[in-house]
Amino acid sequence: NNPEEERAQYEHNVDKTLVQLQFVHARDGTPFGAINWYAVHPTSMNNTNRLVSSDNVGLAAVMLEQERNPGSLVGKGEFVGAFASSNLGDSSPNINGPKCEKTGLPCDVLTSSCPSGAGACFASGPGRDMFESTAIIADRLYRAAAELLGASKTTKAREVTGPVGFMHQYVDMTTEETVHFDRATRSLVRVRGCLPAMGYSFAAGTTDGPGAFDFQQGTITDNVLWNAVRDFIAEPTQDDKDCQAPKPILLATGRARFPYDWQPKIVPTQLLVVGDFAMAAVPGEFTTMAGRRLRTAVARASVAAGGRDLQVVVAGLSNMYTSYITTPEEYEIQRYEGASTLYGPHTLTLYLEQYKKLVGAFVRNESLPAGPSPPYEDDKQISLTTGVIFDSHPLGKEFGDVKVQPEPVYERGATASAVFIAGNPRNNLMHDKSFFTVEQQQLDGNWTVVATDANWETRFRWERTSTILGFSDIEFSWTIGPNTPEGTYRIRHFGYYRYILGGVYPYVGITNTFNVN
Repeated sequence: NNPEEERAQYEHNVDKTLVQLQFVHARDGTPFGAINWYAVHPTSMNNTNRLVSSDNVGLAAVMLEQERNPGSLVGKGEFVGAFASSNLGDSSPNINGPKCEKTGLPCDVLTSSCPSGAGACFASGPGRDMFESTAIIADRLYRAAAELLGASKTTKAREVTGPVGFMHQYVDMTTEETVHFDRATRSLVRVRGCLPAMGYSFAAGTTDGPGAFDFQQGTITDNVLWNAVRDFIAEPTQDDKDCQAPKPILLATGRARFPYDWQPKIVPTQLLVVGDFAMAAVPGEFTTMAGRRLRTAVARASVAAGGRDLQVVVAGLSNMYTSYITTPEEYEIQRYEGASTLYGPHTLTLYLEQYKKLVGAFVRNESLPAGPSPPYEDDKQISLTTGVIFDSHPLGKEFGDVKVQPEPVYERGATASAVFIAGNPRNNLMHDKSFFTVEQQQLDGNWTVVATDANWETRFRWERTSTILGFSDIEFSWTIGPNTPEGTYRIRHFGYYRYILGGVYPYVGITNTFNVN
């Protein structure tokens, strides 16, 4: 944890590099899968998005698979291209930086806030809107992954050989203790984990998704009014406050237990090893520097235990979600990530010791106790999503009828769209199926599906046009790509409606044909 050493390592750090683990056929070395790690938040689609959609890494996976599975629909074909989370805690894809929503001027650097009347502090870019930004970042990720897959083994890839194994252990972060070197006092001190709690700066949100009210990042003082609200929900003890300092507690989540524990106390830790390649599966979002320290700690612990010099990648958000993990120095500043570090200022220190223990046991071929079992709370889960009471349609119409037909002819680059009289999509979520397909007519008269609602080029919007009468419209649109073949096309919609006297029934709607020139 030497600052000079960390700066020296920066230029050679994996944070700036896409790491790829390829899976190849033994018979000819052809890749049939790849996991790609790159530390970036999937927040190009910001919190104003109301669509269920891929973000940058999801779209990158779609693009890589479409390249490797020519002619296959999205999600089909042999090759699987995954883009996994790494230590992305403070890595934003919105590279134009934060600006005030209404004025376009830069936000305050320390608090990520704007003057009164200037709107929220939003980061954006590199595109003109979040859709274009998502596509640009996804394209960069996809191209980097595709380059590694296409490069020769001698120049870009190496074969990973050796044992395959893992270590896994549950730990109670609220009772964990370890000895830590305190730089301020130049002495060893015993540190511990705290009951989970969220700080004031958590409510400020981030520049990728601002929060509400008047909360600001970097807040290290509390407020009487918000403390009263906090204490009504769950009141922290003085020990909680001392343990979490300098974080002012906004939500004492570790003491909130209705209808179930608000945040976990017992967390899973896991290490997976393939030869000299190790994946530190962590249950949260490590920041850039926290991830560097974890990788260094695991690699050094392996060598110290008599094992190989491991190449380590942080596999973030694995097995459970425990919010953010910052360095003690970042925690002191109490920006959003520090305020969202659940177990206090020594959260990272405790994780470092735990993962050193995992790798040491793996190298020495030792077994570890499973650790305390997390509570079973599946039976306590609640949903605030209202059920569908019934669906209906206007007189003289049927479910699946086309309310607005597509235009007869479209040029490439245009967007074809249609509106159907529909049932509520929640009647059937169409897992492994599609709400609509774009189909091309073949020379023999048959129709071939060329796109579904999984494609980035398609969009699906549902609107309840009358709550009392149960009427719904669904609009489907397809942006025609530059390489789309000329021909005759149609859009088909698959849905289900709920009958007022009970039962859910399928229906299908088909548009008029249209030509692409």
